[in-house]
Amino acid sequence: MKKFFIVIILVLSLVSFSKVFVEDGKVVFTFNEALDAKVVYLAGTFNNWSPNTLAMEKVDGVWRVSLELEPGTYQYKYVIEGKNWKEDSEAPGYVDDGFGGKNGIFTLVDKDGTLVVLEEKVEKPALRINENFDPELMFVDEEGYVVIRFKYDGQADYVTIAGSFNNWDAQDIECYEIDDGLWEAVLELDEGQYQYKFVVNGSEWVVDKNAPAFVDDGFGGENGYFEVFKKDGKLMVGLQGK
Repeated sequence: MKKFFIVIILVLSLVSFSKVFVEDGKVVFTFNEALDAKVVYLAGTFNNWSPNTLAMEKVDGVWRVSLELEPGTYQYKYVIEGKNWKEDSEAPGYVDDGFGGKNGIFTLVDKDGTLVVLEEKVEKPALRINENFDPELMFVDEEGYVVIRFKYDGQADYVTIAGSFNNWDAQDIECYEIDDGLWEAVLELDEGQYQYKFVVNGSEWVVDKNAPAFVDDGFGGENGYFEVFKKDGKLMVGLQGK
């Protein structure tokens, strides 16, 4: 997916606030998801994105690994059991991974002889707002799942949904036909920004006309775009501030 123009602002990060921090001269990565996994690996620009060479250790119920790194800017992701790539939901910052998802990113600097992690803040991609968005076709249900309903007028034997939430895997998440030509996807998502498309019959990638907004997909078309956020303590889906 297209790498959008970003504005990066470096600000000092108190190490106690970040899940990536410096301890005893080493950069420590901690990951508190996939706790039932047999193994989680760390992959990034520091090891040529190898998915199975930097195994993390579970310490007090949290995956953890320490690396000796020189000052510089680094990107990374976690790899669950060597195959499922997962972005860090608590990374110091994010950058487009080139496939519609995000890599964690941080800059390590030497400040008066002490290594310090800097946060990197990234702006949203340029959005084309959908003024005709129908919230009855995209909502959060009573159990906290994001529900997206997709109207398709053609012949569909089966429909899946793919996006930045599953590394654009066209076979991973099936939709269910709940009415004639109306397909439903149910997603368990954290707060964040997401891009997506529907895939009809395993090969036809289709933009959801009811997406809250659209972004350039880097191939002359568009991806649907939405945000998951909390408002008054309640999980919402759509565009924050709209």
